[in-house]
Amino acid sequence: MSSLVEVRGIVRREVLDRVVQHLEAAVPRITVTRIHALGTGVHADPANVNLEEGAYRNMAMVQCICAGERSAMITELIVQAARTGKPGDGIVSVHPVQQVTKIRTGETGLVALA
Repeated sequence: MSSLVEVRGIVRREVLDRVVQHLEAAVPRITVTRIHALGTGVHADPANVNLEEGAYRNMAMVQCICAGERSAMITELIVQAARTGKPGDGIVSVHPVQQVTKIRTGETGLVALA
């Protein structure tokens, strides 16, 4: 059985459509979440500064679960689609997944992702 991983890309919202288009042919399921990036190294939008959260940048997180051997290819697709060459383009990270279960059928592993 192949190991499963989750690939997470945190990208600029303005390139999100391009990232999703790059991934659609390669990945059966994608999750997209709107997020606020905070902290050191974040190049905040000037309009997004408040006393409660500090400076933040509106970003999007794209997530998918895949076989481990596909993670490098998926990472490269995200990087190619999201790169603008400006600070704040985002990051891609890969995380181990212990198990995936499809709720409707009870199938597990790679079969659950189909």
